[in-house]
Amino acid sequence: MLDYNLEKRGEASLYEYVYQKIRDDIVAGRIAAGEHLPSKRAFASHLGISVITIENAYSQLLAEGYICSMPRRGYYACELPDAPVLASAAEGIDRDAASAGPSAHDVNGQVERFDALSPSALEAARLWQSALRATLASEDEREIFSPAPAQGTARLRRAIAHHLRGTRGMNVDPNNIVIGAGAQLLDTMLVQLLGADKVYAVEDPGYLRLTRIYQAMGCKVRHIPLDDEGVDLSALQKTGTDVLHLMPSHQYPTGLVTSIARRYALLSWAAERPGRYLIEDDFDCEFRLAGKPIPALASIDAAQSVIYTNTFSKSLSSALRLAYMVLPDELMERFRRNLGFYASSVSSVDQVALARLLESGDYERHVNRVRVRAREARDGLMALVRKVFPAGEVSIEHADAGLYCIVVAERGAGGSSFVRALTRSSIPFVDISDCYWCADGASVPENSSQILVQYDDLSPKALNTLESQLMGALCNLSE
Repeated sequence: MLDYNLEKRGEASLYEYVYQKIRDDIVAGRIAAGEHLPSKRAFASHLGISVITIENAYSQLLAEGYICSMPRRGYYACELPDAPVLASAAEGIDRDAASAGPSAHDVNGQVERFDALSPSALEAARLWQSALRATLASEDEREIFSPAPAQGTARLRRAIAHHLRGTRGMNVDPNNIVIGAGAQLLDTMLVQLLGADKVYAVEDPGYLRLTRIYQAMGCKVRHIPLDDEGVDLSALQKTGTDVLHLMPSHQYPTGLVTSIARRYALLSWAAERPGRYLIEDDFDCEFRLAGKPIPALASIDAAQSVIYTNTFSKSLSSALRLAYMVLPDELMERFRRNLGFYASSVSSVDQVALARLLESGDYERHVNRVRVRAREARDGLMALVRKVFPAGEVSIEHADAGLYCIVVAERGAGGSSFVRALTRSSIPFVDISDCYWCADGASVPENSSQILVQYDDLSPKALNTLESQLMGALCNLSE
């Protein structure tokens, strides 16, 4: 039986401490691959804590891929490939301090419909207006009107480094952070930094604009299919890829979370050859609606092969064009040497205003409110689906992370009614079959539709309207 001294947990909650101890024991090999973990009830009794505490710890380990569940047999430790990783990198992550900013995703290059003025967007607009007024009224004019360095202002870089430590478990040197006007600009800068002669790979299905960005820069692009654990490693190894752009904590559009075993394998792949890199697009991972945030891939990277990127587009607004990347030491030196001549693409006023939001805690409080609304919208959609489709013709997947979920509608009368009702409603959605680049679409399921629905657009009024349309459609079918 596993035995942990709960008095040494410090400020961590009970479930977080148990999760961390089991995770560290699996990483260190003290819990062997395939070893059976204690039952939740027996483990809880042994430690003198509630069953729900053990259940929450196991759920987080299961979500990250450290353990697997076998029906009627219990939980088992997963095998982790050898890789240059940093153990215990995720300690100290505060779920309630999370924040995020995804790249503005779209399909086939069309303007994304998800960035409408939802309640969260309106609140963010007011928050930004207030921050700008305070910045102009109280900050030193020499700071806010002086040109920012190519990397961005030191103040904002320090604020982001502190933010990443609290929310993503990353120990980041502010001097390795580069601020830019949106993720697309940073992606083009990375090509300039790494070289257009490299082979770049992206996930398929995925964010189609990434392909177009790399192609526009003259790069060779490969499209890597996904399996249940993330990027298909065997397919990746056959492509001659130098740089893999991936979304390990919440993949767009599938919602997949890359398992910890696959993360280790990807880090090993990157470390096999000099010049290989993983670009981690962490676009909305901090908006985790259950359990702790999934630790960033960069937080366990010991070989400095991960380039971490994120934006404030979803948490504030894509109109603000505020993004950043964290470069490994070698690439940071190359950036200063080869790209340091660039003027900062974000105004000093905007950078100081964002720094103020991060420093004051106003940004954190705003993100927490967005998370609460997203959780309420998620729960409302799940309740609607259970009520209208008790037989399971429509189901919801990957609803615990990020600001969207996947609705799976079977190709039958019930599922088709849901798709038609959603089309007639004011709720924007994306059919995942439209997010494949490769023409064969081999991974597109034939017996169901998979639809991405954004929580921002699921107001109680919209859900009530959708329910009325569904009930009417189903009544017509039964007549």
